[in-house]
Amino acid sequence: MNQTTPLLRDKLAWDGKKLVVTSDAVIDKIRRQALSASTSKSMQSCAARWVGERLLRNEVEDPFAPAPIGTSAHSVMEDMFDEDVYERPERTLALAEALTIRDSDVMWPEVPEDDDGVRALTRVNRRRWIEEVKTAYEGLWIIEDPKTIEVYARELQIDGLTINGVPTNGFIDRVRYGVNKRGKEGLIVEDYKTGKVGNTRFGDDHGDQIRIYAAALKEKTGELPVGGTVLYTKFGKSRDIDLSPGAMSKTLKTFELSWKRHNRYMQSREFPTKVSALCGWCPLINACPVAKEEGKTVSEKVADQMHSATHLGIPALRPGASVAAMASTEDTIVAKHGQEVSFFMPDPFSYGIPDEQMAEVERASELAAHMYASGENPIISTDKDHRMSKITEGKVWESYTAEGELNPNSYAAMGVFGTAELAVEALHRGGLPISGTNVTALASTFQHIVVEAQEHWTGSKSAADGANSRMRGALRTVLATLPMPFGEDAAAWDAWVVAAIRRCKSITAVALHLFSEERTESPWEALAGIAPESAPEPAAPAPKAASKTTAKAAPKAEEAVEAPAEAEAPVDAPAPEPRRVIRKAAAKAASPADDIDFVPDDFAVTDDAFVS
Repeated sequence: MNQTTPLLRDKLAWDGKKLVVTSDAVIDKIRRQALSASTSKSMQSCAARWVGERLLRNEVEDPFAPAPIGTSAHSVMEDMFDEDVYERPERTLALAEALTIRDSDVMWPEVPEDDDGVRALTRVNRRRWIEEVKTAYEGLWIIEDPKTIEVYARELQIDGLTINGVPTNGFIDRVRYGVNKRGKEGLIVEDYKTGKVGNTRFGDDHGDQIRIYAAALKEKTGELPVGGTVLYTKFGKSRDIDLSPGAMSKTLKTFELSWKRHNRYMQSREFPTKVSALCGWCPLINACPVAKEEGKTVSEKVADQMHSATHLGIPALRPGASVAAMASTEDTIVAKHGQEVSFFMPDPFSYGIPDEQMAEVERASELAAHMYASGENPIISTDKDHRMSKITEGKVWESYTAEGELNPNSYAAMGVFGTAELAVEALHRGGLPISGTNVTALASTFQHIVVEAQEHWTGSKSAADGANSRMRGALRTVLATLPMPFGEDAAAWDAWVVAAIRRCKSITAVALHLFSEERTESPWEALAGIAPESAPEPAAPAPKAASKTTAKAAPKAEEAVEAPAEAEAPVDAPAPEPRRVIRKAAAKAASPADDIDFVPDDFAVTDDAFVS
């Protein structure tokens, strides 16, 4: 893109891994008076990218880009469900197409006075636009029969509501009357998505959005909806969202945290970066030092829309420079070369730092000042005497650091490190090579098992949850009781993973049974008469002199083993009594039906018993 004057030179600056806003006008422009679900998501992601998107938003949108096509499809569905205009039997594909053509006449008007070339281009674009909009919404008829939908509200505005102490704004696409899977009648919150079906492996943005809408509807009507659904109208799929108290609480706590982050960023004027797969679409990528360090490049799909680093013109602050006072106390030192460097101390009253921690904070600040003055950077120094690291650790419940990295002190770090360590241990015990490929594959397999069982229990997949820790403990038991099929094919591993997930769920079911108020008077009576399965007698050991290559394979544990001939006892000693050796049966591919559902026979199987 051609641009002669730097766009952001007097508005933004880079300070290490943070983007600093240097203009009051920019702060006024990007500050939100209320929080939407989409802005909440941005506060949990890269805040620097969010600033860039606010400032560099193109006033002229490509009408064929996914967002405007989705907006047009939303408009058609909104109008079709207007019960004041159309009766339910009229909600057909033909009506939707007529509404699309109506909108295309506004989007692509044909002017008779234009020459044939212009009119031809208009017609081509018009036909293309109609087909793309239709493609974005026609999957709705695969999901449901629109004629049967009893609408409570369309594009329900939630501005002015306060959710969990957070002022909120936004619109709910559709609220209808309905019955959930448990047979309870009430309102159901729904949101149209014209993009791909969301991947919930690393979070559930679409689910969080529905839960925020559900909380808003409760605030508005006094009653929590009985259900929530995401409708992926382009692909003809839908997904019911968990509105349980646990899931709602987690989402609303994150929503509250996002609002606090937003306000803190506005006050400090510092917006941390966070590396992700979205870096390639960030309008600041060509100027971002973190993206450059991580080797991130512009996505080919938007390469022609991105400004160069020169055109963006975002400067980097000198060590110690500051664009805005972060607090009330300022320490100033003068380096040997005469350069003045300012360091701003946090105000313990405004930041809530306890008095007993102030001395340590002051020492750290003084040390940083001397390091800057001597040309060192305290953020990247590895000098042991400085005792400073590249990453600033946060509270245990904060998964990310201020720099957007994994917080080493967090519950999430404990979870992912524990899973990686477990994979290394398992490979070592199995006598397999401990390589990056093997460890990553096995750790990812363990993570899959843990989060599947965890989500079945709580509806969450977060590594920071206590449920994740419980499932990792259950997985250790699984590994001790369900041998992994090392050396076997993919089908054996598929079966083992299914079996491992089921066993984790069964352990959960037993734990929940123990937690319940029901107590059996003499539970040990069920153990009476149970004895270990007998193992076959071992075959006689091969002579030591025999070559390993010529030794016959030992018979399988399941087959009858012929007893060896009794050896002649020495004259001066009685024959030793035969020693019974219990051998483990030969490992085989685990089957989902092999000893998985081990909950007691009289255990009441309800919706809370995860044994399936």
